[in-house]
Amino acid sequence: MVNLTITPEAEKAFSQLSEDKRADFVRISAGQACGCGRIGYQMHWETERSPEDEELNAQGLVLLVDNESKPLLEGSVIDYKKEALSEGFYISNPNAPQGCGCGGH
Repeated sequence: MVNLTITPEAEKAFSQLSEDKRADFVRISAGQACGCGRIGYQMHWETERSPEDEELNAQGLVLLVDNESKPLLEGSVIDYKKEALSEGFYISNPNAPQGCGCGGH
């Protein structure tokens, strides 16, 4: 089972999303963003699940995590931030390499 922390702010946002679902699931995935080892994260609505997906409940929404993403998401924190010029979910992993040595980020 993947160890994810969902902040109270993210739980509130998931609760609001559950009231206006666009699909049955929300998929969380992670992968290398480039050759430097930096990890990129994505969340999107999903209509189908795979038997290998892990399901997590988040305030009425079912989050799906595939097998390839589990080790990259281990120890991650899902937060929701509302700032002057941006608003949305943020995924951070204190166990993942930080920064980028290739200069592309």
